[in-house]
Amino acid sequence: MTLESNLKDRLPLAPSAAELLGNSELELVRVTEAAALAAGRMAGRGDQDKVKNLAASAMLQALEELGFHGRVALGPRGDGILSAGSLVGAVVGEAAAEIGVYPVEGASLVARGLPNAISMIVAAEPAAFPSLPAVAHMEKVVLGAAARGAIDLDDGVADNLRRIAFARDCRVSDLSVAVLDRPRHQGLLEEIRAAGARVVNFEDGDITAGLVAAADWTGVDAMMGFGGLQEAILAACAVRCLGGDIACRLWPRNDEERILAGAEGERVWGIADLSIGELTVAITGITGGPLLAPVYYGGGWAETQSLVLSTRTGTVRRLTTRHQQPRPPG
Repeated sequence: MTLESNLKDRLPLAPSAAELLGNSELELVRVTEAAALAAGRMAGRGDQDKVKNLAASAMLQALEELGFHGRVALGPRGDGILSAGSLVGAVVGEAAAEIGVYPVEGASLVARGLPNAISMIVAAEPAAFPSLPAVAHMEKVVLGAAARGAIDLDDGVADNLRRIAFARDCRVSDLSVAVLDRPRHQGLLEEIRAAGARVVNFEDGDITAGLVAAADWTGVDAMMGFGGLQEAILAACAVRCLGGDIACRLWPRNDEERILAGAEGERVWGIADLSIGELTVAITGITGGPLLAPVYYGGGWAETQSLVLSTRTGTVRRLTTRHQQPRPPG
């Protein structure tokens, strides 16, 4: 008997990819709820690093309590808890499942008491996340289900907005477009406004801005701009479950990244390229916004609002959960 087989016999059985994507999908939301509950306690208290550490530690503990054994395919940058490439649980041989995690997107928002911070996890079968050139950023447009297929990255902003308006049976002036508040978007903002559409500025939250555009209850019709590559992949997983659409293109910002992009530099990556195979997504609001309500705390309880999305069951669940909690000291 080999050491590996001996270890396999002794280790507890981990949830398989099928279990994580099927019967356990409502268990998966406990992971983002735990991260949101931990991070939410720090809202408006000015300590961004503590927000990140509390959320990541709570998410890791919840994954271990779930009995998850697998690999983090997409995660926070750096060498911290749940960073990309790290293993969760006792993994022997090939991981049964892969996850993409964002314990808290918008830690600075939480620290400053601003809206639109979320916690997110995607559970998928092995090799479900695409392998893209190591370019940090992408140009991206996200749409809801009503305008699916109405975008062409080779066309100008005004033409794309006209197509979106046609698909939604409205005027361009009726459209609201989410854009991250970044200096690089100044030209984009001018084009959107010149076309007659309204702008919804997001101070932070690359993923959240995309999900707000894909969801049909937020009043936002599209998201445009340049943001992180791994954020585009994670957003695509949720956008697919919501029935929306996404189009992305690598955005190399220096000669090294242009070499890395190579022939893929002009390729447009769609929803089918960025989100492969069966997957389950759980998202919990932390500071609230048009997508999800914030965490509320009461005397011995807390309340969260979450989304649980599944390609396997084709469901979009919006859950409001009351958590009984011991009163914190002080």
